[in-house]
Amino acid sequence: MPICVNIDDIEEGQNVLKTRGGVMSTKMVYGNDCNMMIAVRGPGYHSHPHTHDAEQINYVTEGEVWVFINNDGFLMKQGDLCRIPRNAVHWAWNRSDGDVTLIEVHAPACDPLLRKGAFGLYFEDETPDLTTAVDTIRSGIDVDPMEIEARVLGLTVEELKAELEAAAE
Repeated sequence: MPICVNIDDIEEGQNVLKTRGGVMSTKMVYGNDCNMMIAVRGPGYHSHPHTHDAEQINYVTEGEVWVFINNDGFLMKQGDLCRIPRNAVHWAWNRSDGDVTLIEVHAPACDPLLRKGAFGLYFEDETPDLTTAVDTIRSGIDVDPMEIEARVLGLTVEELKAELEAAAE
């Protein structure tokens, strides 16, 4: 594993998370204390609320996406950045007709072994230390994402349900 690599040399991985819609492809690199992921989320991508014991910084390089953090939501567009505090409940929804590309940085690193093709950046004689890597928690989260999404988007829950059902057809 080299300490420096070209992005084109990193295998593209597919989303390993179960979503509420859409797909995501990723390219991920990691070290001992952080990881960086370039994630392309297709139209309709809609993740489940989740948490991890890592701070996360997101940067949108192309497209737009709704990012929900705790009880708030933000429409992020190209050039926007946001911080997701450690252990904050968060999720994303690409409501647009095009792809959105985000660069995500996590510290400490989220477990890179869960991502197909994750690439470690280490000197040849260096032994990776992944003991600080954190897991992503997807169950037992006490939020109603539909209620939060409807409020943030200015819709009723019924209107939001109808939109989601129409998109699924």
